[in-house]
Amino acid sequence: MKSNLRVLILGKGNIGRAVSYYLKKFKAAKKVAFFANGKKINNFDILIGALPSRVGEMGLKLALKYKKDLIDISVVDIPFYLKFKKEILKKGIRVVPGCGFDPGLVNLILGFESQSFEKINNIEISAGTLPFKAGFFFPFTWCFEDLIEGHLLGANLIKNGKNVDLPPFAGYKKEKLKEVEEFESYFIEEWSSLAYTLKPKNLSFRVIRPVGFFYFFQYLKNYGFFQKKNLSFTKNLLSQKKVDNTTLALIKIFGAMKGEKREVFWKIFSFAKKDEFLNSMQKITAIVPAMIVKLLLKDKIKDRGILFMEEIGENKDLFKEILKELKKEKSFIFSRKVIK
Repeated sequence: MKSNLRVLILGKGNIGRAVSYYLKKFKAAKKVAFFANGKKINNFDILIGALPSRVGEMGLKLALKYKKDLIDISVVDIPFYLKFKKEILKKGIRVVPGCGFDPGLVNLILGFESQSFEKINNIEISAGTLPFKAGFFFPFTWCFEDLIEGHLLGANLIKNGKNVDLPPFAGYKKEKLKEVEEFESYFIEEWSSLAYTLKPKNLSFRVIRPVGFFYFFQYLKNYGFFQKKNLSFTKNLLSQKKVDNTTLALIKIFGAMKGEKREVFWKIFSFAKKDEFLNSMQKITAIVPAMIVKLLLKDKIKDRGILFMEEIGENKDLFKEILKELKKEKSFIFSRKVIK
Protein backbone atom coordinates (compact mmCIF):
# COMPACT_ATOMS: atom_id res chain seq x y z
CA MET A 1 0.00 0.00 0.00
CA LYS A 2 1.21 3.48 -0.79
CA SER A 3 2.74 5.56 1.96
CA ASN A 4 0.71 8.59 0.86
CA LEU A 5 -2.87 7.32 0.64
CA ARG A 6 -5.60 9.31 -1.03
CA VAL A 7 -9.04 8.62 0.43
CA LEU A 8 -12.39 9.43 -1.15
CA ILE A 9 -15.40 9.44 1.19
CA LEU A 10 -18.76 8.55 -0.33
CA GLY A 11 -21.32 10.53 1.64
CA LYS A 12 -21.03 13.83 3.48
CA GLY A 13 -23.47 13.24 6.32
CA ASN A 14 -22.77 13.02 10.06
CA ILE A 15 -20.58 9.93 9.79
CA GLY A 16 -18.78 10.88 6.58
CA ARG A 17 -17.69 14.21 8.05
CA ALA A 18 -16.52 12.46 11.22
CA VAL A 19 -14.42 9.98 9.21
CA SER A 20 -12.71 12.90 7.50
CA TYR A 21 -11.96 14.40 10.91
CA TYR A 22 -10.25 11.25 12.21
CA LEU A 23 -8.30 10.58 9.00
CA LYS A 24 -6.80 14.06 9.28
CA LYS A 25 -6.25 13.74 13.02
CA PHE A 26 -4.34 10.45 12.60
CA LYS A 27 -2.54 11.69 9.47
CA ALA A 28 -3.62 8.43 7.87
CA ALA A 29 -3.99 9.90 4.39
CA LYS A 30 -2.19 12.41 2.20
CA LYS A 31 -5.47 13.56 0.72
CA VAL A 32 -9.08 13.27 1.95
CA ALA A 33 -12.00 14.37 -0.21
CA PHE A 34 -15.74 13.83 -0.55
CA PHE A 35 -17.27 12.29 -3.63
CA ALA A 36 -19.14 14.61 -5.97
CA ASN A 37 -20.12 14.57 -9.62
CA GLY A 38 -17.01 15.00 -11.69
CA LYS A 39 -14.68 13.76 -8.94
CA LYS A 40 -12.15 11.44 -10.59
CA ILE A 41 -12.23 8.21 -8.58
CA ASN A 42 -9.08 6.95 -10.32
CA ASN A 43 -7.14 9.68 -8.48
CA PHE A 44 -7.82 7.96 -5.12
CA ASP A 45 -6.59 4.75 -3.49
CA ILE A 46 -9.38 3.93 -1.03
CA LEU A 47 -13.12 4.51 -0.99
CA ILE A 48 -15.00 4.85 2.30
CA GLY A 49 -18.74 4.24 2.02
CA ALA A 50 -20.79 6.43 4.36
CA LEU A 51 -23.99 6.50 2.36
CA PRO A 52 -27.66 6.31 3.40
CA SER A 53 -29.17 2.84 2.97
CA ARG A 54 -31.18 3.76 -0.14
CA VAL A 55 -27.95 4.20 -2.14
CA GLY A 56 -25.57 2.17 0.04
CA GLU A 57 -24.85 -0.44 -2.64
CA MET A 58 -23.21 2.24 -4.79
CA GLY A 59 -20.01 1.94 -2.74
CA LEU A 60 -19.25 -1.63 -3.81
CA LYS A 61 -20.32 -0.96 -7.39
CA LEU A 62 -17.82 1.91 -7.64
CA ALA A 63 -15.08 -0.11 -5.91
CA LEU A 64 -15.47 -2.91 -8.45
CA LYS A 65 -15.70 -0.58 -11.43
CA TYR A 66 -12.54 1.34 -10.53
CA LYS A 67 -10.67 -1.50 -8.74
CA LYS A 68 -10.42 0.40 -5.45
CA ASP A 69 -10.34 -0.88 -1.87
CA LEU A 70 -13.59 -0.16 -0.03
CA ILE A 71 -14.14 0.40 3.67
CA ASP A 72 -17.91 0.43 4.04
CA ILE A 73 -20.01 1.87 6.87
CA SER A 74 -23.17 2.06 4.76
CA VAL A 75 -26.19 -0.06 5.67
CA VAL A 76 -25.99 -2.85 3.08
CA ASP A 77 -27.25 -6.42 3.45
CA ILE A 78 -24.42 -8.97 3.71
CA PRO A 79 -25.77 -11.19 0.87
CA PHE A 80 -25.15 -8.28 -1.51
CA TYR A 81 -21.40 -8.40 -0.76
CA LEU A 82 -21.30 -12.20 -0.91
CA LYS A 83 -22.92 -12.13 -4.35
CA PHE A 84 -19.80 -10.35 -5.62
CA LYS A 85 -17.26 -12.39 -3.63
CA LYS A 86 -15.58 -13.95 -6.68
CA GLU A 87 -15.49 -10.66 -8.58
CA ILE A 88 -13.95 -8.86 -5.58
CA LEU A 89 -11.17 -11.47 -5.46
CA LYS A 90 -10.69 -11.32 -9.23
CA LYS A 91 -10.28 -7.53 -9.07
CA GLY A 92 -7.70 -7.98 -6.30
CA ILE A 93 -9.29 -5.44 -3.96
CA ARG A 94 -10.16 -5.39 -0.27
CA VAL A 95 -13.74 -4.83 0.85
CA VAL A 96 -14.44 -4.33 4.57
CA PRO A 97 -18.24 -4.32 5.14
CA GLY A 98 -19.90 -3.05 8.31
CA CYS A 99 -16.83 -1.09 9.40
CA GLY A 100 -18.40 1.19 12.00
CA PHE A 101 -19.57 0.73 15.57
CA ASP A 102 -22.25 -1.99 15.48
CA PRO A 103 -21.57 -3.66 13.17
CA GLY A 104 -17.88 -2.87 13.20
CA LEU A 105 -16.08 -2.46 16.50
CA VAL A 106 -18.53 -4.90 18.11
CA ASN A 107 -17.65 -7.49 15.45
CA LEU A 108 -13.93 -6.87 15.95
CA ILE A 109 -14.31 -7.71 19.64
CA LEU A 110 -16.37 -10.82 18.91
CA GLY A 111 -13.76 -12.03 16.44
CA PHE A 112 -11.05 -11.63 19.05
CA GLU A 113 -13.10 -13.43 21.72
CA SER A 114 -14.04 -16.27 19.38
CA GLN A 115 -10.44 -17.47 19.41
CA SER A 116 -10.76 -18.42 23.10
CA PHE A 117 -14.06 -20.31 22.75
CA GLU A 118 -14.21 -23.88 21.55
CA LYS A 119 -17.90 -23.30 20.91
CA ILE A 120 -20.11 -20.20 20.94
CA ASN A 121 -23.73 -20.95 21.79
CA ASN A 122 -25.19 -17.51 22.24
CA ILE A 123 -24.34 -13.91 21.35
CA GLU A 124 -26.43 -11.04 22.70
CA ILE A 125 -25.71 -7.50 21.54
CA SER A 126 -27.39 -4.32 22.75
CA ALA A 127 -26.37 -0.93 21.38
CA GLY A 128 -27.70 2.60 21.03
CA THR A 129 -27.51 6.25 22.04
CA LEU A 130 -28.87 7.94 25.16
CA PRO A 131 -28.96 11.44 26.60
CA PHE A 132 -26.37 11.71 29.36
CA LYS A 133 -28.02 12.87 32.57
CA ALA A 134 -30.57 14.90 30.62
CA GLY A 135 -33.85 13.10 31.36
CA PHE A 136 -35.95 11.93 28.42
CA PHE A 137 -34.58 13.12 25.15
CA PHE A 138 -33.35 11.10 22.21
CA PRO A 139 -30.33 12.61 20.46
CA PHE A 140 -30.54 11.89 16.71
CA THR A 141 -26.84 11.28 16.22
CA TRP A 142 -26.60 9.67 12.77
CA CYS A 143 -28.49 9.27 9.48
CA PHE A 144 -32.02 10.36 10.39
CA GLU A 145 -33.76 8.53 7.54
CA ASP A 146 -31.99 5.22 8.27
CA LEU A 147 -32.74 5.55 11.97
CA ILE A 148 -36.46 6.05 11.38
CA GLU A 149 -36.62 3.24 8.83
CA GLY A 150 -34.86 0.88 11.24
CA HIS A 151 -37.66 1.35 13.76
CA LEU A 152 -40.42 0.92 11.18
CA LEU A 153 -39.10 -2.39 9.86
CA GLY A 154 -39.57 -5.67 11.68
CA ALA A 155 -36.92 -7.26 13.88
CA ASN A 156 -35.14 -10.58 13.56
CA LEU A 157 -32.98 -12.96 15.58
CA ILE A 158 -31.53 -16.46 15.38
CA LYS A 159 -32.95 -18.95 17.86
CA ASN A 160 -31.77 -22.56 17.99
CA GLY A 161 -30.15 -22.10 14.58
CA LYS A 162 -33.28 -20.76 12.87
CA ASN A 163 -34.15 -17.25 11.68
CA VAL A 164 -37.09 -15.74 13.55
CA ASP A 165 -38.90 -12.66 12.23
CA LEU A 166 -40.50 -10.30 14.74
CA PRO A 167 -42.63 -7.14 14.56
CA PRO A 168 -41.12 -3.70 15.32
CA PHE A 169 -40.31 -3.06 19.01
CA ALA A 170 -40.68 -6.76 19.89
CA GLY A 171 -39.19 -7.83 23.21
CA TYR A 172 -39.62 -4.43 24.88
CA LYS A 173 -38.04 -4.24 28.33
CA LYS A 174 -36.52 -1.75 30.74
CA GLU A 175 -32.94 -2.14 31.95
CA LYS A 176 -30.53 -0.26 34.16
CA LEU A 177 -26.80 0.40 34.25
CA LYS A 178 -25.00 2.44 36.87
CA GLU A 179 -23.20 4.37 34.13
CA VAL A 180 -26.36 5.57 32.36
CA GLU A 181 -29.26 4.78 34.72
CA GLU A 182 -32.50 3.33 33.29
CA PHE A 183 -33.18 2.76 29.60
CA GLU A 184 -35.44 0.66 27.37
CA SER A 185 -34.51 -1.80 24.65
CA TYR A 186 -36.12 -4.03 22.02
CA PHE A 187 -35.09 -6.37 19.23
CA ILE A 188 -34.16 -4.82 15.91
CA GLU A 189 -33.18 -6.01 12.46
CA GLU A 190 -29.41 -6.12 12.18
CA TRP A 191 -27.32 -6.34 8.98
CA SER A 192 -24.31 -7.93 10.66
CA SER A 193 -22.12 -10.66 9.14
CA LEU A 194 -21.92 -12.66 12.39
CA ALA A 195 -24.57 -15.16 11.28
CA TYR A 196 -22.36 -15.99 8.27
CA THR A 197 -19.00 -16.15 10.06
CA LEU A 198 -19.20 -17.12 13.74
CA LYS A 199 -22.55 -18.90 13.19
CA PRO A 200 -23.76 -18.96 16.81
CA LYS A 201 -26.76 -21.11 17.67
CA ASN A 202 -28.49 -18.04 19.11
CA LEU A 203 -27.90 -14.45 18.00
CA SER A 204 -29.87 -11.35 18.96
CA PHE A 205 -29.56 -7.58 18.59
CA ARG A 206 -31.34 -5.08 20.79
CA VAL A 207 -31.44 -1.33 20.27
CA ILE A 208 -31.03 0.90 23.34
CA ARG A 209 -33.21 3.98 23.71
CA PRO A 210 -34.21 6.34 26.56
CA VAL A 211 -37.26 5.34 28.58
CA GLY A 212 -40.32 6.71 26.80
CA PHE A 213 -38.91 6.51 23.27
CA PHE A 214 -41.35 3.76 22.25
CA TYR A 215 -44.38 5.94 23.02
CA PHE A 216 -42.72 9.03 21.55
CA PHE A 217 -42.03 7.18 18.29
CA GLN A 218 -45.56 5.78 18.08
CA TYR A 219 -47.02 9.26 18.64
CA LEU A 220 -44.97 10.71 15.77
CA LYS A 221 -45.84 7.79 13.51
CA ASN A 222 -49.58 7.95 14.23
CA TYR A 223 -49.70 11.69 13.51
CA GLY A 224 -47.93 11.33 10.17
CA PHE A 225 -44.56 12.84 11.05
CA PHE A 226 -42.76 10.01 9.19
CA GLN A 227 -44.75 10.30 6.00
CA LYS A 228 -42.57 11.14 3.02
CA LYS A 229 -44.09 14.61 2.59
CA ASN A 230 -43.42 15.47 6.26
CA LEU A 231 -40.06 13.75 6.82
CA SER A 232 -37.88 16.77 6.01
CA PHE A 233 -39.83 18.92 8.50
CA THR A 234 -39.61 16.18 11.15
CA LYS A 235 -35.86 15.80 10.62
CA ASN A 236 -35.23 19.53 11.03
CA LEU A 237 -37.45 19.68 14.10
CA LEU A 238 -35.98 16.69 15.94
CA SER A 239 -32.34 17.27 15.02
CA GLN A 240 -32.07 20.85 16.27
CA LYS A 241 -31.76 20.36 20.01
CA LYS A 242 -28.43 19.09 21.34
CA VAL A 243 -27.71 17.47 24.72
CA ASP A 244 -24.78 15.67 26.32
CA ASN A 245 -24.94 12.14 24.93
CA THR A 246 -23.48 8.68 25.23
CA THR A 247 -23.39 5.80 22.77
CA LEU A 248 -22.94 2.35 24.28
CA ALA A 249 -22.80 -1.33 23.45
CA LEU A 250 -23.25 -4.36 25.70
CA ILE A 251 -21.85 -7.61 24.33
CA LYS A 252 -22.53 -11.00 25.94
CA ILE A 253 -20.92 -14.18 24.64
CA PHE A 254 -21.92 -17.57 26.03
CA GLY A 255 -20.03 -20.75 25.21
CA ALA A 256 -17.40 -23.23 26.31
CA MET A 257 -13.73 -22.68 27.12
CA LYS A 258 -11.62 -25.76 27.82
CA GLY A 259 -14.72 -27.84 28.27
CA GLU A 260 -16.30 -25.50 30.82
CA LYS A 261 -19.12 -22.98 30.44
CA ARG A 262 -17.97 -19.37 30.16
CA GLU A 263 -19.62 -15.98 29.70
CA VAL A 264 -17.71 -12.92 28.53
CA PHE A 265 -19.29 -9.51 28.99
CA TRP A 266 -18.03 -6.33 27.29
CA LYS A 267 -19.23 -2.77 27.86
CA ILE A 268 -18.30 0.06 25.51
CA PHE A 269 -19.07 3.73 26.10
CA SER A 270 -18.53 6.82 23.97
CA PHE A 271 -19.24 10.24 25.46
CA ALA A 272 -19.77 13.71 23.99
CA LYS A 273 -20.81 17.10 25.30
CA LYS A 274 -23.66 18.82 23.49
CA ASP A 275 -21.39 21.54 22.10
CA GLU A 276 -18.62 19.22 20.85
CA PHE A 277 -17.77 19.04 17.16
CA LEU A 278 -18.61 15.31 17.08
CA ASN A 279 -21.38 13.52 18.97
CA SER A 280 -20.81 10.18 20.71
CA MET A 281 -22.08 8.09 17.77
CA GLN A 282 -19.94 9.96 15.27
CA LYS A 283 -16.87 9.39 17.45
CA ILE A 284 -17.22 5.65 18.08
CA THR A 285 -18.35 4.92 14.51
CA ALA A 286 -15.99 7.07 12.42
CA ILE A 287 -12.81 6.26 14.31
CA VAL A 288 -13.03 2.59 13.28
CA PRO A 289 -12.64 3.02 9.49
CA ALA A 290 -9.91 5.58 10.16
CA MET A 291 -8.05 2.93 12.17
CA ILE A 292 -8.42 0.44 9.33
CA VAL A 293 -6.95 3.00 6.92
CA LYS A 294 -3.99 3.37 9.31
CA LEU A 295 -3.45 -0.40 9.22
CA LEU A 296 -3.56 -0.38 5.41
CA LEU A 297 -1.09 2.50 5.42
CA LYS A 298 1.27 0.34 7.50
CA ASP A 299 0.62 -2.63 5.19
CA LYS A 300 -0.61 -4.72 8.13
CA ILE A 301 -3.70 -6.01 6.33
CA LYS A 302 -2.42 -8.03 3.40
CA ASP A 303 -5.39 -10.25 2.53
CA ARG A 304 -7.61 -9.46 -0.44
CA GLY A 305 -11.31 -10.08 -0.92
CA ILE A 306 -14.12 -9.56 1.58
CA LEU A 307 -12.69 -8.94 5.06
CA PHE A 308 -15.32 -8.94 7.78
CA MET A 309 -14.42 -7.07 10.96
CA GLU A 310 -14.65 -10.21 13.11
CA GLU A 311 -12.08 -11.84 10.80
CA ILE A 312 -9.74 -8.89 11.33
CA GLY A 313 -10.35 -9.25 15.09
CA GLU A 314 -9.20 -12.86 14.98
CA ASN A 315 -5.70 -11.50 14.42
CA LYS A 316 -4.71 -10.76 18.02
CA ASP A 317 -1.95 -8.35 17.08
CA LEU A 318 -4.27 -6.24 14.93
CA PHE A 319 -6.98 -6.34 17.59
CA LYS A 320 -4.62 -5.22 20.34
CA GLU A 321 -3.21 -2.42 18.19
CA ILE A 322 -6.67 -1.06 17.38
CA LEU A 323 -7.87 -1.30 20.97
CA LYS A 324 -4.71 0.38 22.25
CA GLU A 325 -5.26 3.33 19.93
CA LEU A 326 -8.95 3.57 20.86
CA LYS A 327 -8.13 3.64 24.56
CA LYS A 328 -5.96 6.71 24.00
CA GLU A 329 -9.11 8.65 23.13
CA LYS A 330 -10.50 10.16 26.34
CA SER A 331 -14.08 9.89 25.08
CA PHE A 332 -14.15 6.07 25.17
CA ILE A 333 -14.40 3.54 28.01
CA PHE A 334 -14.04 -0.23 27.59
CA SER A 335 -14.56 -2.96 30.19
CA ARG A 336 -14.38 -6.76 29.96
CA LYS A 337 -15.55 -9.37 32.45
CA VAL A 338 -15.29 -13.16 32.35
CA ILE A 339 -17.88 -15.09 34.32
CA LYS A 340 -17.21 -18.76 35.10
